Formats: sequence, structure tokens, C-alpha cells
Amino acid sequence: FDKYMAGDAKAMDDAAVRGMGLFKGKARCILCHNGPNFTDNQFHNLGVPQVGPMKEDLGRYYVTKAEKDKGAFKTPTLRSIADTAPYMHDGAFKTLEEVVDFLNNGGGSNPNLSPLVKPLNLTAEEKADLIAFLKALTGEPIKVDLPKFPK
Repeated sequence: FDKYMAGDAKAMDDAAVRGMGLFKGKARCILCHNGPNFTDNQFHNLGVPQVGPMKEDLGRYYVTKAEKDKGAFKTPTLRSIADTAPYMHDGAFKTLEEVVDFLNNGGGSNPNLSPLVKPLNLTAEEKADLIAFLKALTGEPIKVDLPKFPK
């Protein structure tokens, strides 16, 4: 993605380029996943099903005690998203395909569902293109020289 945006038209294949168009348009991803890190740094309720030992995870509500924040979680960056499975705050989805299917269906049932979450009506090809774009957000590993600490 970064190479493509810097002018290398061959850095992303046709599917990823179509997926980028969907990301910004029909799939509505950019409403929450925007800016250089692909996050609005806000909290949204997507109606993610609860998995794991907790009966209910109230998310942001634990901090604000505001009813509207029940089930809201921070929008994660999508940088290197293909390398960070499982997905959602509780690992409810194992693959990007599962996440895209969930969001394509309009998220889950929840009284505090974000008004930004709507059924997308993406076709199978559009979902594949969107996933190709998400995979293109994985960049080159950054080399970091660790400092040498005194013994």
C-alpha cells in the first residue's frame, strides 16, 4: 500500500486496487479506519459476539459508565492486519474472511450498535478484493537497533 501510494503502480495487484476503492466507498471501512494508521482512535460497538470466559464484556463502559458505551471497543489499526489474527477484542473471528462476512451482514445484534455499522451487500468478489487490500496493508518489517544497556 505505501509503495503504491508513493507512485509504484505495480506495488498492489488489481484485486487490492479494487479493494481500496471498496474500502473508501461501498464497504464504508474508511468511516472508522482512516488516517495513516487506519484508525479513528474512537470507540464503536459492532455487536461482536462474546467469546471466552466472560458472560459479557462491556468494553468502554467500564471507563465511562455511560450506557451508550456498553460494548464499544477502540477501533484498531489495520496496519499489518493480516498478521494479527484472531480478530476483534476477544478473538471472536479467526480469519479476515470471517470479519468481512460479519461486517457485510451489518455486524451483530446489539442495542448500542454503532450507527455507522450497516449491511454492506458486498458480493463474493468484492469481499475477496477487500481482503486483498487489507493484506496489502502489511509492509516491510522495520529494523530497529536496540540500545545497549550497561551490565
